[in-house]
Amino acid sequence: MRANSCSLLWLTAFLGHQAAAADLFVSPGGADSNAGTSNRPLKTLRAAQKAVRDLLSRSPNENITVNLAPGVYPLSAPLVLTEKDSGSNGASVNWVGPGAIISGGIEVTGWTAESNGIFSATVPIGTKSRNLYVNGKAANIARRKVNRKDLVYTSTSVTWSNSGLDWLSNTKGIDKAEMRWISCFTDRYSPIQSVKNRELVMKQNSWFHNNWGYDHISKPNADFGVWMQNALALLVEGGQFFLDSAAGKVYYKPLAGENMATSKAYLGVLEALVTIGGTSYGTPAQNIYFKDVSFAHTTWNQVTAIGYIDQQTGGNICETDRNYDRSNFESARMWWCQMLSAVQVSAAKNIGFTGGNFTQLGAGGVGIGNDANAHLSGVGLGASRVSVRDAYFTQIMGNSITAGGIRPDAHHPPDNRMINQYIDITGNIFYNFSVLYSSTVPIFAAYVQYSTISNNDIDYTPYSGICLGYGWGSNDAGGSSEYVNRGLYKYQPKYSTPTILRNNLIHGNLAHRYGYGHTDLGAYYTLSKSPDTYLTDNYAFDNGVNTANNTYKDNYYRTGINRAGNFQISSLSQASVNAKRVAYRAGVLPGKRAGRPVSNQPVSAVPDGVVTVSLTRDSLSITLENFDDREFTNVTFETRVTNNLFQIGSDNGTVPKTVPANVKATGSWKVTGNGANSGKVTVTAKYVNSRTGESRTLTGGN
Repeated sequence: MRANSCSLLWLTAFLGHQAAAADLFVSPGGADSNAGTSNRPLKTLRAAQKAVRDLLSRSPNENITVNLAPGVYPLSAPLVLTEKDSGSNGASVNWVGPGAIISGGIEVTGWTAESNGIFSATVPIGTKSRNLYVNGKAANIARRKVNRKDLVYTSTSVTWSNSGLDWLSNTKGIDKAEMRWISCFTDRYSPIQSVKNRELVMKQNSWFHNNWGYDHISKPNADFGVWMQNALALLVEGGQFFLDSAAGKVYYKPLAGENMATSKAYLGVLEALVTIGGTSYGTPAQNIYFKDVSFAHTTWNQVTAIGYIDQQTGGNICETDRNYDRSNFESARMWWCQMLSAVQVSAAKNIGFTGGNFTQLGAGGVGIGNDANAHLSGVGLGASRVSVRDAYFTQIMGNSITAGGIRPDAHHPPDNRMINQYIDITGNIFYNFSVLYSSTVPIFAAYVQYSTISNNDIDYTPYSGICLGYGWGSNDAGGSSEYVNRGLYKYQPKYSTPTILRNNLIHGNLAHRYGYGHTDLGAYYTLSKSPDTYLTDNYAFDNGVNTANNTYKDNYYRTGINRAGNFQISSLSQASVNAKRVAYRAGVLPGKRAGRPVSNQPVSAVPDGVVTVSLTRDSLSITLENFDDREFTNVTFETRVTNNLFQIGSDNGTVPKTVPANVKATGSWKVTGNGANSGKVTVTAKYVNSRTGESRTLTGGN
């Protein structure tokens, strides 16, 4: 097992480099004609980028800090950072901004009341977007649910015979609308081409591809709902919107209690906010860091044009005009695309994001070394020593973080500089995400190596928690018999060498309330061979759908198949001391939880320590284990003998008054009498957790 401390070491080395330093200042209230000083700040990120390049041209070995004042920084185009914006020779370019928000949206104001509780506002004519955010939350596209069983699917259309569904063809604007199907492991969208009598003619080739393969529209493995959506006439429920691009008008029906006179609303317009990457693998972007900067308000318009032909975790068929073999779905597999992310990193090394919020993003959050089709630069993969640490992710429509690619160059790169490696995803909080593309996940790492995913807190996801690997074994050395039978190797090589997937660590993560919208999932889900990869000390509880697999060894579980090496228990109290420690420390480490919205269970359910007792004929030993990152103080012990066959005497001078962080301390007492071998003793330990300041009590016995 290889060490992953290297990720922290290189990050510390670059951030702590003691080169000469230069500071630039930017503020929403500044002016781009200013000098960029603290009292004469610049206004835009574009001007800041130009100033950075000027400084680099004069002093390339100088640390540069761009200080962003709190406020919103709207972009009219993505901020593209290349090798020309990079630090060199150990120096770095740091973008620092607590309270600064890089926005790809336009603020929507001047709401006017319409009929039926709907409000409208003007936006520039021709504005394209699928995402309106109101008071920090994503609005649903106007929609109405239908029963999948009432619909009939043909090669061209959706039809019905029930007159109760005739509203489908009679609804104004339905010929420009779309349908959405949520199934076992897919979430598919398909646009409507035209309307006939009891028939919706669907747009090709999207319709063909959405009824091709597995868990598709007409043959789902499970049914979690069908909706007609994206027409103004469907706007009847609160929290929904419709954009009339041609008229330059957006409509929204507020949720109960929302006041549009005081609400903050943004329409996502850009598909990406910041891209970091070299123009080639030989000239990577490097030594660029963002600290406490937030990213918000994007969209993803591909779905309007061709739908979303979902293949799980952001993989999709986007090249609908490619000449696939329509007789075999496997002919498309090697050409699957990846969903765009708001922040994109490829052909880059020594890139870091620490703190800040990623929120209200219309597709993915952060894309690290994805395939070229998911990078605006056109250069994919090649991400090395990229970190995302201590950030907060919420209201992301797709994968919050996607690391690695899924196409052949990702798993068998022709150039080693394309390998994605040393990715560090640590200490982040993910809450209420995958909002519009529900088969996506908070963390998806496809083909990566020497990478770490640790101490992340995942709460409330419709699908899996953390996914590692891709390809279902089809790209492994020697191929897969399953994919031989499916005919895949008529269209791609059966590789004789292994993929680059190896030497990864998934450690100390917490998955809470997962699987609320699909089946065929897991809190921690792996695919394909990944030698020297370890999943250690992770914790999952309160899942929505139990897939009952329990495939890993040396685990405790509550329900499911009793596989060899696992232990079924009804509550955490029955688990080992080490398992209790894992449960308490999972997610964001205790010492870093203050002021952050973590989802750890209360100490009443998952205690911060444990008391164990050992009784021999002449000695009583009591051990108090501290699971926290700060010491226990004011420690005292009370003992109670349940019979009178023996007595507990004086201590041996070893009784602890404090217990250091994340260790155990033991005290011993003399025992007299002849009944100790069969006696029972109960111990109550009282102490103060110095991190929380709470007085706590733990009880144990022999």
